[in-house]
Parts: sequence; structure tokens; C-alpha cells
Amino acid sequence: MIDDSIEYKNIIMRCERIEKTAYRNLSSGMEIEFFIEGMEAVWADVQRRAGEFKDVSDTDIMKYFIERFGVSKSELSKRCIFLKEKVTGKYIGTCIAWFEPKGKHNVSVVHWLAVDDAYAGKGYARMMITQVLEIFEKLGETDRIYLHTQPCSYRAIKLYSDFGFCMCKKDTYGTAMNEYAEAIEILKKHMTEESFHKLVRMSVE
Repeated sequence: MIDDSIEYKNIIMRCERIEKTAYRNLSSGMEIEFFIEGMEAVWADVQRRAGEFKDVSDTDIMKYFIERFGVSKSELSKRCIFLKEKVTGKYIGTCIAWFEPKGKHNVSVVHWLAVDDAYAGKGYARMMITQVLEIFEKLGETDRIYLHTQPCSYRAIKLYSDFGFCMCKKDTYGTAMNEYAEAIEILKKHMTEESFHKLVRMSVE
């Protein structure tokens, strides 16, 4: 769930050692499907139900997805996952185990984690992060794993922290901005004192 009342600032997080105690297996009623041709419409629908792309047409969301990821559909087929209810066949979440340039090399990036707002707070985001990190493990891409987020996702930030992701004070990747100083002041107002102090204590350069 996205709280639009919270000011947007760019946050970069980095994981150098995955905390596997945070892993959660899929519940019995859920299954994972990988992207196949045409599922950009499913991705757009899940993102919208998670509160993303407000005031953007489905056509434009799909266009963004295709322009951003479509040039590497063979990669999407092994990196982009969807969480699906077995009984209803409803897709309720998605996430991508992607990559971005950093200097002369690519780094691993957790991209576009989303869970339908109607299913929030039930552990499904944790299940998908587990699946994505296991994909990186299978591909041998766990050296440094990055992600980009923002203060309105403070619940997700706490979750990422459980997996070993630390807020970066300066580091970034690709074209992503890092606004650590401003973001940390906003997070202080919304996170529990314990979670906030852990986040600050774990922050890295």
C-alpha cells in the first residue's frame, strides 16, 4: 500500500550477505509463475492494484514495461515472477530479479516488488523476495544486490532490512539517485523506534 502523503525521496539499499533466516516458503495455496509473452498486461494489472502508476493508462504501463524490460524477454522468462492463487488463478504479486549497470559491470537489482493491496500484510511480499533472492543464488549473482525504494514504502524497507539490505549513504547504480539524508529524516517519523535505529545502525557508504 502506497501512502502518497509521504514525501518522495530516492533510497538505495544494498545487500552483501543475504540473511536467510528471513526466508519464507510459499504457502500451500500459492504458486510462482515466470513471465511468458503477453504477461505485460498481468504485470500492469498487479502494479495498479498495488497502488502504482496512478493516473496512467494500462496501455502506457505496458508500454513502459516493454520499453524497460522487453528487449530482454529471454531474461524476463527466468527473472520476472508472478505470485498466483492456485484455486482462483488470480495473480496477486510480482517482482523481478533484474540487473543494472554500475561502472563497467552489471549488478543485481530487486525490481518492482508489488502485492495487490487487498492481500497486503499476509506475508506474500516476503515470499516473493525469498523467491527472487533464490533466483539470484541460482544465477550466481549474489555478490552485491541492490534495490531502489522510497519513504512511503517504509514497511517494505523494514522487510528488506530483515533480508540483509542496508540503506546506502552515497552508493548507487545505473541512473538511480541517492537522497539518504533527506529520506532518513522522513523515515524517522513513520517507522517504529526500534526499526528506525536498526536501519541507521546498519547503513553503509
